[in-house]
Amino acid sequence: MEVCSKNPNRTAPVGEERRADVPLCSRTNGWSWPPHPFQMLAWLLYAYFAITGFGVFVPLLPPHWIPAGYICTGVLFVCHLCVHVLAVSIDPADSNVRSRTHRGPVPVFDRSKHAHVIENCHCFLCQVDVGPKSKHCSACNKCVANFDHHCRWLNNCVGSRNYKLFLHSVMSALLGVCLVLIVASYVFIEFFLDPSKLRTDKHFQVHNESAVWFLFLPVAPVVSAGAVIPGLAAVTIALGLLSCVLLCHLLGFHIYLMWNRLSTYEYIIRQRHRLNPRDARKAPVKDLENVIRFVIYVKKKSGRQSKAGASTTGSLDMETGSGDMECHLAGGEGAGACAAPRYSRPRLH
Repeated sequence: MEVCSKNPNRTAPVGEERRADVPLCSRTNGWSWPPHPFQMLAWLLYAYFAITGFGVFVPLLPPHWIPAGYICTGVLFVCHLCVHVLAVSIDPADSNVRSRTHRGPVPVFDRSKHAHVIENCHCFLCQVDVGPKSKHCSACNKCVANFDHHCRWLNNCVGSRNYKLFLHSVMSALLGVCLVLIVASYVFIEFFLDPSKLRTDKHFQVHNESAVWFLFLPVAPVVSAGAVIPGLAAVTIALGLLSCVLLCHLLGFHIYLMWNRLSTYEYIIRQRHRLNPRDARKAPVKDLENVIRFVIYVKKKSGRQSKAGASTTGSLDMETGSGDMECHLAGGEGAGACAAPRYSRPRLH
C-alpha cells in the first residue's frame, strides 16, 4: 500500500525504501514507535510549564496565595496528565480489528483488484468487516472505529473510544496553561512595580541583597540573577499565549463539529466538495450508491446474527445529518472507507 510508505510516521522498515511487496505492521496506540515530533513537543511544553509554574512562579506569589496556586495548578496538571496518557494509550481500532486472533503484518493493497481499501464495509487490508463509519488510517495502518482524525500531538487516531478523552485533554491543557499564564504575568508585572511583594520567602530574609533571587523555592533553592525571573516570565507568557490561541481554536472547532453533529473527517470531505464543483455535481449519485452500500452492510450484519440463532430487526435512522455518505480517503491516498454519517435523503438535482 503506497500511502503508508509516503507517510512520515510510517511503520515500514527504515533504511532502504520499502519494497511494494513488504507488508506493514499496524500501530497499537500512541506509544508505538516511532514517536511523532509534535508528540515530543507536547511533552516538552508540559514539562516546561510544570517546572516553571511549580518551581519559579508559584513560590513568588504572596503567602496567602501560595496554597491556592499549588492546589489549583496541581489539580489541573494531574488531570491533564491522566486524560492525555489514557487518550494516547487506548487502541481506537474497530472492534473486529481488535478482536481478531491473527495480528501479523497488514498485507499490501492491490489496486488492480479493489478501488478502495474498504468496499461494502469490508477492509481488504485488515481482512475484517468493519462498521459503516470506520476508516482505514494510513498513519496507523488499521481501521479506526468512528474515525474522527489522526492526532499528531497524541501520535494516535481519535475515534469513538478516545474522543471524549481527547476533548478533556484539550480542555484541561487550556485551563492549566491559562493559570500558569496568569501567575507568570503577575510575577512579570510585580518584578518591575514592587519586587518586595515577590520576596516574602524566608530565604530572601537571609539574603537581603535585591540582586539575589531564588528558583525552586522552598525545597531546593537555587541562587540566580535578577534578570532570570523576568526573562523566564516573558518566555512563559509568549509560549502560554501561543498555546492558548491554538488550544482555543482547536476546542472551538470541535465544539462547532459537535453542534453540527459532524466528525473532522466528514467536515474535511464537505470542504472538498465545496472547493471542487465536479464532486458537488457527482454527490447525489454517490449518495444513492452509498445508501445501497450501507443497506448491504446492515443485511450482512443481520444475516450473521440470524445464522447464530438470534433474531434481529434492523432499523435505519435517516432523519438527521448531511447526506455525505461516500467512500473517501481517510488520511491519505488509497485509505478509503464505506462511511455512513447522519443522512437525511438523497437530493436529486
